[in-house]
Formats: sequence, C-alpha cells, structure tokens
Amino acid sequence: MINTKILRPINWKNLIRVGKDNDGGYVIPYEIIFKTDVLLSYGINKDWSFEKYFLKNNSNVNIHCYDHTLNFFSLILYTIKSILLVPIYCITLDSKRLKRCIYGIFIIPDYFIFFGKKAKHFKYRIWDTNEDNSKTIKSTLNELPKALRKNIFIKMDIEEAEYKVLDDIIDLSDFIGAIVVEFHAIDKFAEDFNKIINKILKHFNIVHVHGNNYSKLLTNQNFPSAIEITFINKSHCDKNVKLSIKKYPLEGLDQPNKISRPDYDIVF
Repeated sequence: MINTKILRPINWKNLIRVGKDNDGGYVIPYEIIFKTDVLLSYGINKDWSFEKYFLKNNSNVNIHCYDHTLNFFSLILYTIKSILLVPIYCITLDSKRLKRCIYGIFIIPDYFIFFGKKAKHFKYRIWDTNEDNSKTIKSTLNELPKALRKNIFIKMDIEEAEYKVLDDIIDLSDFIGAIVVEFHAIDKFAEDFNKIINKILKHFNIVHVHGNNYSKLLTNQNFPSAIEITFINKSHCDKNVKLSIKKYPLEGLDQPNKISRPDYDIVF
C-alpha cells in the first residue's frame, strides 16, 4: 500500500508550470529558477522545453542533460513521423497534436541550437553504476566545475530507475535546491517508494503532486500508479509550513499528460 497521506503538499504561493503543454511540463516554485546555478535533467527523450524555459529566465544557469536514448537516428525518425502526421491533424483540426508535429519537424536544428549554447547533452543512462554506458548521480556532479556544485535543480524521468538512484540524491541534499521526479509503477515498487519518500522528506518538503494519466489508476487506493512530485529543500521554506488544502490537480496549472483523457483527481 502507498502511504498517500504524506504526499499532501505544503502551501506554496508562487507555483508556475514550466515546459510544453500536457506531457513534459512540470509545476515548480517560480523563485527557485533564479536561485539555481545548475539544472541536471535526467531523461529528456525528445523534449527540452523545460530546460529552454529555465535558460530563457535564468541566462546564468548551466544545463546538463542525460539521456542514452536520444541520438541523431532517433531525431530523424521523430522528424519523419511528425511530417507524416501533419496532414492527419490538419484534417481533424487537432491543434494541440498539430503543434507537436510542427515542433517535431524542426527538432533537429532545434537540438543543435539549444545544445550548442549553455546546455550539454550526455548520452548516458542514469543508473546505480558507471558500467555499460551508465552514470551515477555522483558521477554527473563530477562533470561540473567545483564552484558550481551547489544550488542544483534536478529533473528526473528515468522510467523506474529512480528507485535505484534517489538515495544518491538524498546524500547530496545540501547542494540541491529542488527536485521534480516522475515516479513510475508505484504499486510495483510500493515498499521502495514509501521508503524513499520518507527519506526525502527529512530534507525536502513536497510543494506539488500530479498524477500521470497515461498510467493506470490503483483502484484499491484511487491513486495513479505514476505520479510527478516536486520537492523543495527545507532551507528555502519557513519554519512553520502549513499543508495545502487545495484540490489536485490545480486548475490553471496542471494539465493531463494524455490529451484525450481527463486528469486524475489526487486523493490523499
């Protein structure tokens, strides 16, 4: 069973949605953007809209992205797929999916433009060892100059590998201002999930939760099996924090990951 009660966020005034519409966007504290020296993104697939927003609003931020699945061949395939789908979405007047396809057509030049500036893409898998084209969290910090190993924001979507690596993040909590993680298959990893959340909450507070509606709903708990959680370091919080009494998803901020389905209501 998932201990859902401890997942209720604290009350936070200045939340903002960062990244593209629907799947790929996350809700985070607005002010943390300007307090961040380094954005470490683990798992970006073919979407760096979150990272773009960060750089646009904080030109001093250094961005390191890790994804072993992103390469020139995958970008070509994505471009071809986008070109083929454009006529379909024009005919069906599906403006949201059409917008994604247009982005996909220009993804190759966009990749080289974005990762030619302050952003770097490392073709490694985030894992608990440095073997077989993998990197640990601690190893990714070694890619940073020592002066920048502070005020770090971590964004993570690594398809169940989060349960292998989050202990490393907890060990480095003094250097991390905020984290947004998509937890997958929390029913399958229920024991690990509960343990990790309890560990993280010793150093961080939860400021936002959102269920991914691509995942199934756990009928025994009425809770999504994949959930996006935003944490902020307690050093950025008032001593007397209060739990939020808002209903989730938050109207005006949250969006369903899958366009064709309604968002999941979160029941704590």
